[in-house]
Amino acid sequence: MEKKTCSILGYGDRSSKYSKYALDYPEELEVVAVIDIAEHKLKLAKEVFNLTEDALFNNLDEFLAKDIKCDFVINGTMDSLHYETSIKLLNKGYNLLLEKPITANVNELLKIQDLANKKNLRVVVCHVLRYTMFYSKIKEVIASGVIGKVVNIQMNEHVWHGHFINAYVRGKWRSEKECGSGLLLAKCCHDTDLLCWLNSDTEPVSVSSFGSRSLYAPKNAPEGATEYCYNCPKQSQCVFNAMDFELNKDYCPQYTWADINKPIDQITHEEKIEFLKKDSYGKCVYKTDMDIVDRQCVSVEYENGSISTLNMVGGATIAGRHIHIIGEMGEIVGYIEENKFVVRKFFACDREEQLKQNQEVYDLDKLYILETKDQSVTGHYGGDFFIMKDLLKLLRGEGGSLATTDINDSVKGHLVCYAAEIARKEKRVVSINELK
Repeated sequence: MEKKTCSILGYGDRSSKYSKYALDYPEELEVVAVIDIAEHKLKLAKEVFNLTEDALFNNLDEFLAKDIKCDFVINGTMDSLHYETSIKLLNKGYNLLLEKPITANVNELLKIQDLANKKNLRVVVCHVLRYTMFYSKIKEVIASGVIGKVVNIQMNEHVWHGHFINAYVRGKWRSEKECGSGLLLAKCCHDTDLLCWLNSDTEPVSVSSFGSRSLYAPKNAPEGATEYCYNCPKQSQCVFNAMDFELNKDYCPQYTWADINKPIDQITHEEKIEFLKKDSYGKCVYKTDMDIVDRQCVSVEYENGSISTLNMVGGATIAGRHIHIIGEMGEIVGYIEENKFVVRKFFACDREEQLKQNQEVYDLDKLYILETKDQSVTGHYGGDFFIMKDLLKLLRGEGGSLATTDINDSVKGHLVCYAAEIARKEKRVVSINELK
């Protein structure tokens, strides 16, 4: 099997997940260079991938000047940097594994797409949910024609409060102005991508949307609450008190302590306390500078008359994604957390007999034996692993899969996101053609 090589731009949480493939399957992939502004991350990458000093770079321009040879670059930079960095990398002839969202700007999106096509380069977007056993099997069932043409798709995403607060209320994605993306694009472009991919026989044409910041809003702050939690008289009464939520529960340490710029296991308890006295992670959840929504609904109409809805809620007690697809001849219903879905077909018989004879359960834990060496897959229900597997097959010339997130396909879900944000802010139905 031909080994491929990659470089990493931004050695953060997402890039480290994707590049782990090179550690587990060194015969298939090798990391040859890493670019990051944080010295401690470069030091870690040097040790993890056994790199020499001349394979480590503090900025992208240094890397580009060295003309490093590799088959693709993992672009794991922050959302607002995706366009500038991707254009530079494409102009130098690199294929990309590009973290989502591609960009928050429609003109930048179309320029990346156009440049990749002109240079005949691969830009694979990290819509990793496509690659999970759950959604990829659902796509297979739809493609087989067993439920007929898709008529309606209903999707719900409930974001667990530990994740939501640490990423979108106190975290670096809390501000559209700062990171470049609103909540729908930053968190749910996975889901809008699924809405378009699972109904790919047609194109999205119109979008409406509603949403706002309602739960984690100043109006809900306890009377007398201070801006920072460390000196708040309401500490003992607040389940989101940072001195407990961040210090003791420590749900998402990779987010919370990143700006201390030290390896997490080297950060002392005292350093964390001092950090929370001045950083947004120590602020009252109701008084941060969060400027994004904490729940939103989206409706999409397609060329062939089918419709879909996405309902996202931030701050749920349990994370969950539910899907219900209705076709002309049947339906699909499931929860990804259960790794199981049901296919029901329509027949001319009474309801009880129909459910008994014409319902098939796809229990994916029983249907598949995972191909990883340790027989366990983590990270987006296995999507982080399977996207790497698919990308390497693509680069080896073995062809992609039903899931392959080529830039020309991935733009559709992004356009739905852009249209939904305009629709939400301007309270009107938005045509996809307006954006183009």
